[in-house]
Amino acid sequence: MAQAFTAKLNVHDSYPKHSGVLKFGKVELNEGKGYSPETGIFTCPTDGLYLFMVHITVYGEGQSVLVKNGENVASLHHTNQPDQLSYNSSQVATMSSVIKLARKDEVWVNLWDHLHVRIIQDVVLAGRAMSLEPGRGDSVSPSGTVAFTAKLNACDSYPSHSGVLKFANVLVNEGDGYSADTGLFTCPVDGFYYFSVHASVYGRGQCAIFKNKEKVVSLYHTTLPEKCSQVASMSSVIKLAKKDIVSVNIWGSGKNDIFATEDNDTVFAGVLLG
Repeated sequence: MAQAFTAKLNVHDSYPKHSGVLKFGKVELNEGKGYSPETGIFTCPTDGLYLFMVHITVYGEGQSVLVKNGENVASLHHTNQPDQLSYNSSQVATMSSVIKLARKDEVWVNLWDHLHVRIIQDVVLAGRAMSLEPGRGDSVSPSGTVAFTAKLNACDSYPSHSGVLKFANVLVNEGDGYSADTGLFTCPVDGFYYFSVHASVYGRGQCAIFKNKEKVVSLYHTTLPEKCSQVASMSSVIKLAKKDIVSVNIWGSGKNDIFATEDNDTVFAGVLLG
C-alpha cells in the first residue's frame, strides 16, 4: 500500500505561541493513515525511506524542525528584514529531508520559543521502494533504493572558495551514491532523480545544482543591506545515467554567506524516483 500524506495548518492555528509539536489539522491526503491531525505526528506503518517536505509562510520570524523519534533531523530559522518586522511582509521558507524509518517510528514538526509566526504550511510525505534484479553489480541497496540526505557542518559555514560545496554530515546514504569526502553524488543506476537544496543564508548566498559540471538550476539570495537569517531553496528532477555526477557548486568573489548552526541547517538531498 502506498504511504503518503499532505496536511496544512488551519488558519485559526496561525501565529502559534507554544513550543513543541505543530499540528496540521487540515488533511488533504492520508494514504495509509499514517498521519494524525489530532497529534500532528506521522507514525510509520512500514519500513522504508520517506521524503518529507515542509513549506512555511512567515510574517516576521519562524523557526521549525523536522523531528524523528525526538531527534532533530533538519531545522530552519527564517526572518524578514528588520525594517519589515511590522509583519507587513510575507515570505516562504522550505526544508526537506529523506529519512529512513522503521515501523512505528514517529516524525513531526516542532516549534520552539514564543514566536510571532503566521504559517500556512504543507507537509508532504512520499515514499516508494524500488527493487532491482539481483547480481547485476549496481552499487545500490538490495531493495534497489537510492537516496541520501546530507547537511553542511557548522565549521564549513561561510565558504570563501568556488566549486563543490561539501555536505559532510550524512544522515542517509542508501545505495552509497553520495560521498561526504568529495561532496559528489555518483549515480549508481540509470533513472530519474529528485534533488533538493535548502540553504540558510545570512547576507548573500549563491549556489547551483550541477550535473557532470554543467549547471542545471541555480539560486541567488540576498538579505543585504541589513543581514538576517533566511532560507533559500531549489530543486529539480534530473535524468541520470550510471556514473553521472551531481553536486552543489558555489561561486563568486569573497565570502559566500551560506551557513549552518544547531538551529539553521543547510541540506542537500536526492532520491531515485524510478
